Parts: sequence; structure tokens; C-alpha cells
Amino acid sequence: MSDKPKTKTQTSKAKTSMKSRRVSRAEQLRILLWRKSGATCAELQEKFGWQPHIARAAISGLRKAGECIERRAGEGGTVYRITERPANP
Repeated sequence: MSDKPKTKTQTSKAKTSMKSRRVSRAEQLRILLWRKSGATCAELQEKFGWQPHIARAAISGLRKAGECIERRAGEGGTVYRITERPANP
């Protein structure tokens, strides 16, 4: 080990790496859809501030990325849920 004191740059890098990383909206969407109860379009609108067509487009984007998404009718509207992990190519 070195007895040198840490520089300001080294200290700030250590603090940055210790902070939790920011979770993207796509990751947040996956987390919501992985729940056993899934998520309705209204829940996605409330969580992200999206219009209905944007919420549906985001779900469609996950489908195109290989996610298996189940859609079923629920009391509060259509419920979307990821049912299995995509196969790795």
C-alpha cells in the first residue's frame, strides 16, 4: 500500500463509484412489468408521465428487443407482464 494521501481527483472518483447508478426508463419499465401483477397502461402513464400511445410504444419496443410480454384484460384496463427472459443469441 502507498502512504501517499489521496488526491482530490481520486477521492471524487471513489465517491462517484460508490453512488448508486441511475436506472434508465427502460430498466424501470422492465422492473414494473416483471412484477407478478404486471402493470397497466394507466400505471405506466402515472409513473413516467407518458401519454397512452407512448406507453404502448415502449412496451412494443421491449417486444422487439426480445421480451415475451403477456397482455390480458384486467379490472383497471389491459395488464402487461413480462413472462420469461429472452433467449440469448
